[in-house]
Parts: sequence; structure tokens; C-alpha cells
Amino acid sequence: MPYPSERASRLGHVPVVNSQAVQDAFSRWEVAQATPADENRVTSLCRAVDELDNAGISDAVRFAITVDGSDSEVEATREHPTIKVGYVRVAASFIDFDKLRHAGAGDFVDPRLLRASHQHAAFDRALPGSGLVIPGSTGVDTWRHELDRFLHETKFDQASEQTLADMLLALHGSPSAPAVTAPLRRCPVCKVSDIQLSGGKIDVPKGGTNCPECGQKIYLGDVLRTEEEYMPEGSNRSSLTRMMLVAERLTSLGYMQLLFEDPQSYEVLGRTLFITDGPLGLHGTVAPLKRRFQEYLAEFTKHCVANDRPAAPLVVGVEKSGTFVEHAQLISHLIEPGHVMLPTTEYINRITGRPAGNPYGSDEFYGRRFFYRTKRGGVLVFTVPPKPGVTPYGDLDGELWTSYPTLRPVCEVLDHVQTRLYENAVIPVALAHSAASLPLGVGQSVLRALVQQSLGLPSRSQIRQAGPFAGPR
Repeated sequence: MPYPSERASRLGHVPVVNSQAVQDAFSRWEVAQATPADENRVTSLCRAVDELDNAGISDAVRFAITVDGSDSEVEATREHPTIKVGYVRVAASFIDFDKLRHAGAGDFVDPRLLRASHQHAAFDRALPGSGLVIPGSTGVDTWRHELDRFLHETKFDQASEQTLADMLLALHGSPSAPAVTAPLRRCPVCKVSDIQLSGGKIDVPKGGTNCPECGQKIYLGDVLRTEEEYMPEGSNRSSLTRMMLVAERLTSLGYMQLLFEDPQSYEVLGRTLFITDGPLGLHGTVAPLKRRFQEYLAEFTKHCVANDRPAAPLVVGVEKSGTFVEHAQLISHLIEPGHVMLPTTEYINRITGRPAGNPYGSDEFYGRRFFYRTKRGGVLVFTVPPKPGVTPYGDLDGELWTSYPTLRPVCEVLDHVQTRLYENAVIPVALAHSAASLPLGVGQSVLRALVQQSLGLPSRSQIRQAGPFAGPR
């Protein structure tokens, strides 16, 4: 690592470029996903959307609720980069497809109808990074305390009294019977594990509890286990991102729950597409929640089927970037327009460089990834949940396509909401991202200035003026 203001030599890269060991290393490698695709392998995994089950259901879909989030970790001052603050912004976008279509029905777009077709709501939070503590607390305890406040104080919609904490408990129950406690298998303070606990776990209510071993306070937010990745002297971007993703998914489920509980709005549930930015999966310390999401959506589906809604709720996670988006674009010419590709586990392992027998996605995903070549020729990568009783990436021979009853309606709806604003983009995700995004550059500087003003830290200009060499010029 260089000293502050130290600069590398302009020719410092030359020895690396000329190194024989470096050149030998490149000669041994190849890009896994860029290997020329086998056309027969790709086409054998594709099927025309028109041949899938549940035709006509997409015609009744009128609304879309899309949730997207952004997170940013900034240094409090450039002179003290180890003091960091994390920002999280999550936005939910509501679109009325009928109004959207009518807005563009004429020769010109009607701006009034366009504005009426879209609404959004958002919430913002700040979370402590390294170097920031509540007086008398450690850094990790400060993170735990503030994360719990985040869950308890954040209402995903101002029209509802439900908070993210309520949805976290609902997730551990069912749509009709939310849980009153969530299980925790290890105390975040004394680290006593479920093997040592008499009941095998600690049941944490909304207001928290105390560890039966050490007696220390345990918060509902500890169920997410993000404190395990907290870094007292480094970046906490990983914990921040995991919390943002959980908040996104709890927000989406919150809107589903609202429609489910309101008899007057229940009919709307079957006419709404719920979109999440990114795949339907969770990684790292929050990955165990994927089973709860899978079971919760399965219970939701059973209830919808019992009420003559065989392909509801319509849930999809749309990806904008990443390994699979790059690969889908690479092989898009092999997929016919209007066809969807179901990559098998074997195919995924091959393009990602994983071992042949690797059980991809078994511990992280509650939906399965598909590549869809739209009728206009664009490429979309998304995940949809399976029917109840099926595990994503289980690869049951002969049952793969029938295990995803919402696949056809989702493809048909996404076909009608494409936009040329960005490459392979869809309107609901673009609008949600516009409401949720935190800008770089000037935006980072403003967020940093907020930290300095709120915490009473000197800005860079103030530090220069007060420095030992400051004086009249």
C-alpha cells in the first residue's frame, strides 16, 4: 500500500507485462462462459413460450409492483477513510399497464396519462460502518442496534402500519398466520450454538429477548446474522448490500401481504406482477432465509390455487447485469425469438467453471433462472419460483417445465413492457431503479458532506485551513 499522496512510477507496469510467469499463466487459462456454444446443446434447452401451460393468464395482468434498492458506503472524510457510513435506499414502483398503453396509443405520448400510470414510494436509512459507535457500545453492537431500528422503524408504505420487522416475522410464518417469533441458532454475543441450547434455538420476538446463556440482549435483526460479517476496521459494504437485498424482498412481500389481507384488494392480487431487481436468491449470512421465502411463496400459491388462481402470485426477479446476462447475450443468436431457455445445473456449471457435480443454487435460490429471447429480439434473464413442493435447480427429469406454472404469463407480460431506454430493459425495472438509485460522483460528495455536518467532522477544506502550513497567501 502506498503512503498518502505517494504515486507509482509511470513505467511500474512494464516488468509485470514483460514477466514470463505472467504470460505463461495467461496461456493456461480460458474464459469459461465465452467458450463457443454448442448450438444443439442450447436449442435442446429451449421451448416456445406459446407451447407452455397457462395461456391467457397474462391478458388479465394489469398492474406491476417493482422493488429496487441502492446502497453506498462513503468515507466520512478523505483524511480519515476508516470512518465509514452506509446509506440504503429502497423504492417500490407501481405501474398501471392500461394507462401506460393508453398514454402511447396516439401519434404522441400523452404526458398526463403517462404520469398517472406510475407512482412510487421510497425509504432511506443510514447504517454505521467502521469507526462509528453508540457511546458505551462496540462497533458490532452499534451495527446490531441500528439494524434492528431499521427493521422496526421502516414502513415500506405510508398507507400501512406494517414495518419490515412485521414482514420478517410474517416470513417465518405464512400469509394467513404470521409468526410471533423468529428462530436464532447462535447468540451473537457469547456465540453459544444450537447444540448447546436446551431448545435447539433462541426464539426471538419482535421486541427482542435475552440469551439464556449469557443474558445479553438479542434483537430481532440478529436473525439476519449480518453482524458476522461486520468489519470494525474495514469496509462493511458486504453487510450493507445483504441488508439492502433483504429489505427489497421484504418490501415486495409486504405489498403481496397487503393485497392478501384486504378482501377488497384480493382480486387485484391475481392481476399484479411482482418484480424484484436481481435474482430471487440470497447469499452469505442471509442465505438461510431463502428457505423461508420459498415456503412462504409456496403457501401463497396454495391459497391462490384454492381460489381458482392457478398461476398466482406472479413473482419474478429480473437481472440487469452479471455473468448470466453476459452469457445470454453471447448465445442470443441461438435462441429463437419468443423462446425461453431453461439452463440445467450441468449447463450452469460448465459456463461458470464450477465442478460437474456442483449442486448450484441449492442453498441460495428460491427461484430458477431462465433466458428469454423476446419477440422483439431482446434478451432477458430472470428467475421465477417453482410450484409448491419443488426445489429450484432440482432438475427433475420430465418435470422441469411443468414445475414453473407462472413462466408463460411472466414472459408474455415482460414482452409488452420493454423499453429502448437501456439495452434489454423493461419499463417497470427502469422506473424503479430511477427512484432508488444513489448517484456516484457529486452524489457521493453530498452524502459525505452530510456525514461531516451531522457528526461534526471537519471537511477537507476546513482541515486544510487549520493545517500547520495554513496562513495568509
